[in-house]
Amino acid sequence: MRYRIELIELPSDQAKSISSTYAYWHNPLFMQAVAEMHKIRALQLQVFKGDELLAILPLYERKKMGIKALVAPSGTYYQGICFAFSPQSHPSRNLIETVSIIEEIADFLASRYIKLTMRLSPENYDVRGFTWKGYKAQVLYTFRWFLDTELKILPDERKKLRQAEAEGMELQEGFDMEVFLRLQRDLELRKNHSLGISHQRIADFFTKLHELGLLQQFNLHQKAQIVSSNILLTDHQEVAYTINLATAPEAMKRGAATYHSVALAKMLPPHTRILDYCGANVKEVSRFKSALGLELQSFYRIKR
Repeated sequence: MRYRIELIELPSDQAKSISSTYAYWHNPLFMQAVAEMHKIRALQLQVFKGDELLAILPLYERKKMGIKALVAPSGTYYQGICFAFSPQSHPSRNLIETVSIIEEIADFLASRYIKLTMRLSPENYDVRGFTWKGYKAQVLYTFRWFLDTELKILPDERKKLRQAEAEGMELQEGFDMEVFLRLQRDLELRKNHSLGISHQRIADFFTKLHELGLLQQFNLHQKAQIVSSNILLTDHQEVAYTINLATAPEAMKRGAATYHSVALAKMLPPHTRILDYCGANVKEVSRFKSALGLELQSFYRIKR
């Protein structure tokens, strides 16, 4: 075998030390919070070549009726594979190595789990190592704003931006779960769709992430009212993720959601390069994000 694969339970000092330079979704404190909310087990798969760590993958295990399965819990939007190739390594060599590593991961997981589901990140665009091993890969979509580019916003949305600004709407950071959940409940009633988790568990989860410094809440104020609220997942690295946005319907007509979505970028630290809006798979929401001029990107749900 060219590679050695280890499955590490979280939290562990080993997992904590190697996760610090990887993506948000690999943070063991975040993973443990997800596991506690969903009552599942958080694991980190590590791939070595000799003593060199080449890749890590966050996993979540659920055990039911004595059968173990890997799941993609709603508390984590992505479970990307992060690779640690040398900067001096040739790109073609990295491409070959990527497929080989994923094939090894596919064999390793197939030997331990009858069923599994994972949502990879947009960076994992090459999933041939899974499909060649008989896994199913479903294409999903998200919108991203690469912050060194200017949005090409459609005229109707630009008009809403100007209207929101004229009405004195202002975006501020402030953690207030009561406000967010009030707007989120109203949104769920209007759309006849829930997050699938009790509001209390969501509140506990978001509060814990905020206390860990892994979550920020931004609220849109108009006069003495908060008319829109969103949750941002960030560890102050290159990519930030806005996972929930709930806006009062009357304020939405006056451009609140548009203003909130665009003004959010100005609240991020200067080293943040990408703002991921986490989703483009619901038609109505996708049309709104498209009108903002965001960039459509694909990612994969892997199933077996």
